[in-house]
Amino acid sequence: MQSIVHTQYDLVVVGGGIAGSMAAIAAAREGLGVLLIEEEGYLGGSLTACGTGPMMTFHAGKIQVVRGLVDEMIQRLVKKGLSVGHIVDSTGYTYTVTPFDGEGMKRELELMCLETGVNLLYHTTVVEAKVEDGLLHLLTCLCAGNLFAVQGTYFIDASGDADLIAMAGIPFEQGRETDGKDQPLTMNFKLVDVDLQVIRNLMDSNVDLFPFLEPKAGLQHQASRLSFSGFQQIMLEGIEKGEISFDRDIVLCFETNATNEVIVNMTRVLGKNPVKPLELTEAELEGRRQVWELYGFLKTHIPGFEKARMISSGPRIGVRSSRRLRGAYRITAQDLLNETIFEDAISACGYPIDIHSPDGADTNSTFLREGG
Repeated sequence: MQSIVHTQYDLVVVGGGIAGSMAAIAAAREGLGVLLIEEEGYLGGSLTACGTGPMMTFHAGKIQVVRGLVDEMIQRLVKKGLSVGHIVDSTGYTYTVTPFDGEGMKRELELMCLETGVNLLYHTTVVEAKVEDGLLHLLTCLCAGNLFAVQGTYFIDASGDADLIAMAGIPFEQGRETDGKDQPLTMNFKLVDVDLQVIRNLMDSNVDLFPFLEPKAGLQHQASRLSFSGFQQIMLEGIEKGEISFDRDIVLCFETNATNEVIVNMTRVLGKNPVKPLELTEAELEGRRQVWELYGFLKTHIPGFEKARMISSGPRIGVRSSRRLRGAYRITAQDLLNETIFEDAISACGYPIDIHSPDGADTNSTFLREGG
């Protein structure tokens, strides 16, 4: 087995999603020698590999609570016309959404890494973690059929599935406490040529079609890009007639940085464990089947979608939950609702507690007070 390191890295980050990229950039700016390992050929994680978007939410009420490096990235995208920045969430569910260009984000994250001296290693999977005397010090990696070693002083698991934690033998949990079931997986897809003016008009004339918006009618006029959640009755009729074969009772779409282009977040794959290889493949297959079923249904039944064209799905299915580190302290829902501030906090969030039922269509949302 070959080693690609001549000197030991101060920090090895496994996973180049937003969390891993920001951790690597922050460490490099502090002068550490950093290696960032990513299994894809680009950075961004779910935002660029799973078609997830927009980012939500940077705000708690009118207070921007998410700042720092990730906001720096957004402002760089805004300057290049690759994001409209933080705008009102016209679904009425959160405070703001942040549309972005996925291809632009891939490049901007790379630039931020390269500018700060982060060493990037793409198309690489960690296959073994070597622990001695209770300390992790070496990873065995695989790229293009080649096995090689990577050494580090410190390691960050930003894989999304706690892969490194599991390989190192560190205790973890997974799924719902009562039965271990994970939240549904979702394959997003992107449509162009959607006539969103039709939707805007319906928000004015039939606001009752959009349940989260109804108590906040008029939000759509404040948003330069449209997000909407509605048409429940049409979806329920589709399920009753067999045109929709899975349990999803609402149309949820987000306009991207490009006008009249939307990300559709509606598929719902149940009963699959995302860290079991065969089940993950089955989830991809079922997710893509649901995508095409929805595509036909939207074009046929939802106003404004008659001329819509699909330009992408995924490319990977989105995973809401899998392994979780069993850490020194578990943050509880009550901690969040009490707005508990921890001395060693490293981030802030304005999003509701949002749990998608492993059993079907239900989503349990618990909202903090505005500004909390």
